[in-house]
Amino acid sequence: MSFQQPPFDSSTVRRATARRKDAWIIGGTAVGVLAMLGLGAWAVVAITSSRGQQPQTQGGGGSQAAPVDPLAAAAAQQFADALADDDVAAAKLVVCSSENPQAAGVKVPYEVRKLVVNGSTGTVTLVKHPQQGQDVDVPAVRLVKQDGGWKVCGTP
Repeated sequence: MSFQQPPFDSSTVRRATARRKDAWIIGGTAVGVLAMLGLGAWAVVAITSSRGQQPQTQGGGGSQAAPVDPLAAAAAQQFADALADDDVAAAKLVVCSSENPQAAGVKVPYEVRKLVVNGSTGTVTLVKHPQQGQDVDVPAVRLVKQDGGWKVCGTP
């Protein structure tokens, strides 16, 4: 007596192992991508925090002031002098293109109190010397290196 083999039926084939394998591949890829993103984020934080540890300052600072870009200092002083002389044309030379200074009609002397430069950006704090004799601190303004020179670009 001989028995014949039944015809092949694809519905009897188990496919769970293929799905399980695909799930492992997708899960492993997702874990790898997340690990790389985390490593990249850590690298960005490490690089930016090491740059920000020693900002360069001039005036109004601690005992060891690092040297400041002389062009930034010149732009800050030129802006202070332009404010003191109420000279809009001179102020426009060191003001960002997005700013538009207008003459106030009153001449009041200004002085650079503090200048902080970190790479291609910085801040300058001015003090206003009105005729009444009481100095007034002006809120800090932002400096940005733009078009090869330093420009005053509003508040930080």
